[in-house]
Amino acid sequence: MVSPGILRLALLLGAAPLVGGAALAQDDAAKPAASAAADDDGSNPIDPEAMAAVDKMSAALQALSSFHTKSDITTEVVLATGQKIQFGGTMDTYARRPNAFKIVTRLDGKSRELYYDGKTFTIFAPTLGYYADFPAPGTIAATIDKASDEFGIEVPLADLFTWGSDPAIRARVQEAMVIRPETVGTRTCMHYAFRQEHADWQVWIDQGGKALPCKIVITNKTDPAMPQYSAVIDWASTAVPASENLAFSPPADAHRIAIADVSEITSDGEGQ
Repeated sequence: MVSPGILRLALLLGAAPLVGGAALAQDDAAKPAASAAADDDGSNPIDPEAMAAVDKMSAALQALSSFHTKSDITTEVVLATGQKIQFGGTMDTYARRPNAFKIVTRLDGKSRELYYDGKTFTIFAPTLGYYADFPAPGTIAATIDKASDEFGIEVPLADLFTWGSDPAIRARVQEAMVIRPETVGTRTCMHYAFRQEHADWQVWIDQGGKALPCKIVITNKTDPAMPQYSAVIDWASTAVPASENLAFSPPADAHRIAIADVSEITSDGEGQ
C-alpha cells in the first residue's frame, strides 16, 4: 500500500504539475555529442555556431550572482485517449547563488511555492495550506538533483541554474542548428534548436543584452504524444531579496506533511 505521506505529497504536487524543470539534465540515456561527428553524407549534425551560442548563454547565466525572472509558462498534459490539454500560467523565480531561491508558480488557477535557503528545501501549496520539506545540500545544483532523484520533485526551469555548471548537459546534444532571428516581446532573439535522445529543445537567446534566454521550449520524446513545455522569460530589473528573506516561514494555519523518498519505492508502488 502507498503510504499516507506519499498520498499527501501527491496531492501537494499533482494539483499543479511542475514540469519542464530538469528535462535536459535528466536525459541520462542520451549519447554524448562529438564535435567531429558526421552524418553518412559527411555533414556535421551539430552546428558549431549553435553550440557557441549556448556556451555564451551558459557563461552569462553563471555570471549572475542573483536574478529575478518573470515567466509566462505553458504545459501540456496528455490524456489516456492521446489528446493533449494545454494549461497556461506564470512563474516568478528569485535566486541568489550559491544557496538560495524562491519560485512561485501559478498554473491553471493554482499556486505552488518552492523555497531553498541553503539548509532546507520546502514545497508549499498556499491554497491547500500544506507544505513538505527535506534537509538540503549546500548548493542549488545539488539540491535540484536531490529533489528529483530522492523525492520526484522537478524544479521548474532548473536549467537556468545548471546550464554551464554540468558539462554532461552539453555532451548530450546530438543535433544543433541555428534557425533565425525572431522577436520575443520587444526583444530580438536568435532562435536555436537542439536534439537529445529523449528531448528536443529550442532556445531563443537575446541578441541585444547579456545573451540570456528569452524563451525555452522542451519537447518530451519519451511520450508518443510528445507534449511540450514552454516558457517566455523576462529578466526583471527588481532587486532580489537577501538570502535569509527567501527562506520559508510557514503561515500560522499551515500544516506540515510527510515527504517520502521515492527512490525507496518499488516498481509496484509499495515501500521496501
